[in-house]
Amino acid sequence: MSSIITTTEMNHTIAIIGTNSSGELLKVHIQSNTSARLYERVDLDITGPVLKDVKINDATREVYILTEQKFLKMRVESCGQYTTCETCIGTDAEMDGDPYCGWCTLQRQCTLYSECKMPDVSTRWLAYNTAQCIEITNVDPYNNLPITVTEQQITVSVEQLPDLLTNMTYECWFGSYVSQATKTNEDLRCVSPPGNRIPPIQQGDDAVMVTLSIHSSETSVSFVDTSFYFYECSTHTSCVSCVGSRWACDWCVFENRCTHVSSTCAGDNEIIITGQNNPALSSPKGPGFCPQLLAQNTKVLLPNGIERSLQVMTTNLPDQTQITSFECSFDIEGVSQSTTAQRNNDTIMCDMKAYTYTSTDEAELIVKLTIEWTDTSNNPHILDDLFNNNATLYKCGALKPDCSRCVTARPELECVWCNAMCELRESCTTAEGEWVTHNNNANCPDPILQGVYPLSGPIEGNTIVSVIGTDIGRGFHTVLNVMIGDQECHLDGLETYYETGHSVSCLTQSRVESVVPISLTVRGGDGTTLQESTGNASFEYRVPSITSFSPRFGPAAGGTRITINGMALNTGRNIQAFIGDKACIITSPVTETEAVCSSSEGSVAQTEVLKMSFDGAGKTSEVYTFSDNPVITEVSPTRSIYAGGREMVVNGTHLDTAQMASLVVTVASQITKRSVRSEGPNNIEFVEKCVVQSSEFMRCFTPNITSAISSSLSQLNVTFGFIMDGVSDLLTWSEDNNVDLEFFPDPEYDEFKNDLFEKNGELMTIMGERINNAITESEIIVHVGTMRCDVTFIEETALGCILPEELPPAGDFNGQDTKRGLPVVRVIHSNLEFRIGYTKYPVALVPIVLPSISGVIVVCILIVALCFLAQLYGSRREARLIQDDMVTLEVDLSDEIKQAFAELQTDLTDLTSDLHGIGMPFVSHREYASNMLFIGQERPDTQDKEYPDENVQKAMMKFSRLLSNKAFLIVLIQTLDAENPSKLPVRQKQLIASLLTVVMILENKMTYLTDIIITLMTELIHTAADNSRTRQLFLRNESILEKLLSNWVALCLYDQLQSHTAYPLFVLFRAIKHRTESGPVDVFTGRSRYSLNFEKMLEEDIEFNTLNLIVPIDEEGNVIKEVKVLDVDTISQVKEKILDAIYCSTPYSTRPCASQVDLEWHHGTSGRLVLTDMDLRPPTDRWRRINMLKEFHVGDNDQMKIVEKQDIANATLSKPVLQFSQGNEDSAYANVGVDDMASRKRYSYRRDTIVEVEPIKGIKDWHLVQDEDNGYDDEDEEGKKKRSRDCCSGLRSVTFRNKITRRKIKEISFPRLMSTKGVIQKYVDDMFNTILSVESAPKAIKYLFDFFDSQAIRHELEESDPEITHIWKSNILPLRFWSNAIKHPDYIFDIRTGRSVGASMDVIGQLFHDVHDTKTHKLGQESSVNKLLYGREKQKYQHVVEDFYNGVRDLPQVTTQELNKELYKASENFTGLFSKLDTLERLWYIVSKHTPTILDVLESEQEYEEAHLGYLLEEVQVTLSSGDEAL
Repeated sequence: MSSIITTTEMNHTIAIIGTNSSGELLKVHIQSNTSARLYERVDLDITGPVLKDVKINDATREVYILTEQKFLKMRVESCGQYTTCETCIGTDAEMDGDPYCGWCTLQRQCTLYSECKMPDVSTRWLAYNTAQCIEITNVDPYNNLPITVTEQQITVSVEQLPDLLTNMTYECWFGSYVSQATKTNEDLRCVSPPGNRIPPIQQGDDAVMVTLSIHSSETSVSFVDTSFYFYECSTHTSCVSCVGSRWACDWCVFENRCTHVSSTCAGDNEIIITGQNNPALSSPKGPGFCPQLLAQNTKVLLPNGIERSLQVMTTNLPDQTQITSFECSFDIEGVSQSTTAQRNNDTIMCDMKAYTYTSTDEAELIVKLTIEWTDTSNNPHILDDLFNNNATLYKCGALKPDCSRCVTARPELECVWCNAMCELRESCTTAEGEWVTHNNNANCPDPILQGVYPLSGPIEGNTIVSVIGTDIGRGFHTVLNVMIGDQECHLDGLETYYETGHSVSCLTQSRVESVVPISLTVRGGDGTTLQESTGNASFEYRVPSITSFSPRFGPAAGGTRITINGMALNTGRNIQAFIGDKACIITSPVTETEAVCSSSEGSVAQTEVLKMSFDGAGKTSEVYTFSDNPVITEVSPTRSIYAGGREMVVNGTHLDTAQMASLVVTVASQITKRSVRSEGPNNIEFVEKCVVQSSEFMRCFTPNITSAISSSLSQLNVTFGFIMDGVSDLLTWSEDNNVDLEFFPDPEYDEFKNDLFEKNGELMTIMGERINNAITESEIIVHVGTMRCDVTFIEETALGCILPEELPPAGDFNGQDTKRGLPVVRVIHSNLEFRIGYTKYPVALVPIVLPSISGVIVVCILIVALCFLAQLYGSRREARLIQDDMVTLEVDLSDEIKQAFAELQTDLTDLTSDLHGIGMPFVSHREYASNMLFIGQERPDTQDKEYPDENVQKAMMKFSRLLSNKAFLIVLIQTLDAENPSKLPVRQKQLIASLLTVVMILENKMTYLTDIIITLMTELIHTAADNSRTRQLFLRNESILEKLLSNWVALCLYDQLQSHTAYPLFVLFRAIKHRTESGPVDVFTGRSRYSLNFEKMLEEDIEFNTLNLIVPIDEEGNVIKEVKVLDVDTISQVKEKILDAIYCSTPYSTRPCASQVDLEWHHGTSGRLVLTDMDLRPPTDRWRRINMLKEFHVGDNDQMKIVEKQDIANATLSKPVLQFSQGNEDSAYANVGVDDMASRKRYSYRRDTIVEVEPIKGIKDWHLVQDEDNGYDDEDEEGKKKRSRDCCSGLRSVTFRNKITRRKIKEISFPRLMSTKGVIQKYVDDMFNTILSVESAPKAIKYLFDFFDSQAIRHELEESDPEITHIWKSNILPLRFWSNAIKHPDYIFDIRTGRSVGASMDVIGQLFHDVHDTKTHKLGQESSVNKLLYGREKQKYQHVVEDFYNGVRDLPQVTTQELNKELYKASENFTGLFSKLDTLERLWYIVSKHTPTILDVLESEQEYEEAHLGYLLEEVQVTLSSGDEAL
């Protein structure tokens, strides 16, 4: 013990003890002067002792701990770690619980006393020393019901059941079915579900389990539960299984039926066997009373084809008069062979019958016996068989080819040797004296030798030789000797090798090279006769030798395949190879001239002699060397299609030391089909040989893994390794190096329309899907006839190649398919080959001289024809051509894109390096909630009034309690949602939903709100399903329910947003901002050189230069910041870029903005000039240009300084605005006296326009382009509409307005558009993949998606509309949240987006929305250029969306506890951000206008009348009115 401190909690003394060496904190409950108990150990993850300076803050219940390594702060208690009542208060009262903690029953949480609502009431809070947890102790009448018995009243007894507040109710939840409960003492009465709410019983089961939970309307929590079963007796088909089941099932003997209602067994003399778990006191009862077979006393033997009868004992048979017949049957090789039977009391005699089987490979066959009886109604019944009665069917002649093996078989089989064959005794036709039996002392025939193994051995002897034949003795002791020539072959110790009658083994002696005969002698069955063998069997003595072997070296890890050459190498029985003293394992049968072995492990540079042993006789060869093991350093590429065949380049060292080189890919099998090598029950290994080119380089090809996957449209990451002799480390190369091999779906190529492509230019485009999956242009081979078409670009849906100039020969590259006389186009894509069709080259035209009039006519005809063709192809052809141009353009710009991306990566590394330290500039919790809940609406106050009206307080408390009544809240929402928009506009409905959400957050009732939403959605889906309008559900945000759902999603996603998904969104924003600001941005129009939004791009090619400015931070200039700007930037733009660089991750709302500071240019030693946007020279016409840096001739690396704002520029020397602080770790820059008010009043400063000028009437300001509609003044409504229309401009309008020809696309704006897309693409991919990551999906979203799936199944919607759940989920997640968040990142981050960056974010947000849309939008003349931009990527992202939805669906089901925990955390995030009283007042203000309508509904239903809901609503109004009268 190194430290101790004590504290008191509810009269309990707690000691916190630090340990000396274990790094633990011990929590001890001091019970008396002499006794204490240790109730928790906390591992502090330290080494060394806890120092004595331990302090406790009783107010916050925090303990401060000091160790040698760190300072720690933690809670004294950790109640949240206990998730069940038993772990919270313990099972041994007062001996194992945490004194701080108790079980808050209605919240189903382990909490502090103070955190549980009304802990002193009833049993709402069970202290640690409570003897009994809350528990369902009994369900009366039973905890199970027949599945056909529905809506039955049951009584649930709950130990420690707490009392609820007035008007609060209990509910019984059977799974998802809710039944109202009535309380009597500690009993609750409720009704079981109707039939359509009971889940189906799965095939093979006799029951289905649902969770019976008790739910409180006060807390909206299911706080205690047990298992409840619905069973089906009819699934049992035998008496024993029926009455022996867990349920109250009875068996009707004559009806062959299992039932829970035995009274339905209607036969006159019916016998009913009562189930052993049926509480009814009736007899007979249990499996022992079923009609059944008894166990056999002896084994039943049935010789094949010989008639036999048998006797079987039974019990509990019905009366003789109720049975007409019996039948015995055996299931033999899948066929039933039966015979009639007779009854003698309880004995069944099966009549004589010959049973047969056909197999010749089985001497004995076990067959199952079945006894069937037929009643007087001619109904068959099978007797139960608990003892698995069977018989043995056998053949004497099977596997007994000689006398010795026949007579040594089991005596009870009665097999004898008769007529030179093995037969059943009773079947033998010769005299008994001619038989040979196991005990008649007759001799079997003399031994006949048929062969020997091995055929040869070394001259040194010591070879174990097995002599093979027939009748080689009836036992090992009957073999007297074996002779090889004139030498005895020793038998001693070789009895285990002996096979009765078939073979005997012996050990040879040494002898010179020779071939000698073998003979043996056995003792006859009479015990005296010596029987000599006959037959030709010989053995050869030889001298083996080694002439050579290869390779002479291999890796020290071993496993090298060594081939040994020589003569007589297959001599002997036990042939071994060695390298030194270590075995070289022989891997294949040794031949006369060759042996192959695998080397064992050795040491690098070790040399040893290779040797072989032939039954102990050794032969040596030359030296073998162990060399360095192969090492693999790099593998690329690591992507392939499922079909495989992509070449992988493997680099390393010592690769040529291994003889065997293979790639091994391990795939977790998705289907039951097995292939290649099996690695465990769920893995399949695919092995492909590699080719070693040198010591540092080898080539491998990816395998075809299609046999192991079930889905062909999802990406698959697998592990891989290499087999290189015995180097085991390389088998797990990918795991050790954290590199996966990514497999992508196979590509598909479209055949040419009409099977023909007509050459028109040098480029041939081939369309398809997933073409660019895991491949490059150089790897795809396109054949046109026998010639190559060089691939120039590939995209997801297109491939382009340069056709040969000369017409290739007809047919394909193999000389086939020549019937049309045209060259055939074939694509070879890794292991796949596709026939695309024929290609036709244009025929050279022969010039014809026509008269001038005819020429004019021809020209006119051609013009008309061309116009007709242009109209025929229409807008889709135009869109496709522009898409093709985009692809080609992107390929042409690849080098520029790579360079720009590398520069962006470098700059972003600096821009994002601080995110892991300071973090991202998130908006506050309140701002986030306001942005998501109240955008465009007035939000509630943040604090209660200092002196609130007492009557208002009382009334709002009553209103709050009323909102906590589920029935009332559902009526309120449904009634207000049904109101006509003229009476209750959409914005008012949205406001109601958001105010309701805030109330639920403030009261920590997210679980209750979830229940309300689910209940309302269930009813809505049910109604929509009846009206076939399910596709329109959740599409808009116009109802209270829809806005509640939007709010719920936004709040539930907050934790995931902060911990996971916000980072790639913020990096994407910064990447787009950096790319946009790397080129000119017009300060008035918001158009920029670089953008993803075609409508917001500068059409003019503005010349500009990049300048590097030096910005000193401190007075002395020791601390500087280098900032990149453009010479065409306005002064305000320069100031903003400098402030961005200095306040990189500082929230935008807490830093100075450009209008609050001045920019001072330092030139030379003392020259200083404050630069301004406004040109002080008088305008020459109605246009006035804003100052840019180049107007002042600012040079590269000039010094600029941010200084205090002056009323009149350059009137005095300015003071610095920034000071550098070395002691401040969060931000090194501190603001000094920035006053925003004056600057904001002085100039026209708009949120999206960074410019400081004094407006002059009649004068238009411009920056880069003169635009009449530059938006300088606030836009009127018509202007907004016009801008809205423009931003969605289609291809037709773009083409008309800007005269976009395909040539102009390549010349002006499209290259910038495509290069920006290429530079930003990685960040878009990262954001999409992170947002759509299954691993980070919140449990609340999983719960919501599962709800949609269950509703679709319940209403059988997926049969008629397979996309319905996809539509619902997409309407919720991307439409409700992510699309909006991407378009407005300033809802999440404290940043300034600006129009230029916002325009690009709009395109990405719209793309995210579009990829979730199941509709196929064909691109045409009306298609937005912004949609064309990502037209090819859309399909890829759609696959990601599908994988996300499927992955979430496959996640484990979310339990109620898990969901409640996540919802509780969501409530905690936003608790206390708004005034509860003000929120309720605002909500009441709206609701009160519709109270008459609400009261009409409440008074129309008896349920609401009984609960006095209408009275309670009026009471709120009366309380407020009495307050008004008092005033």
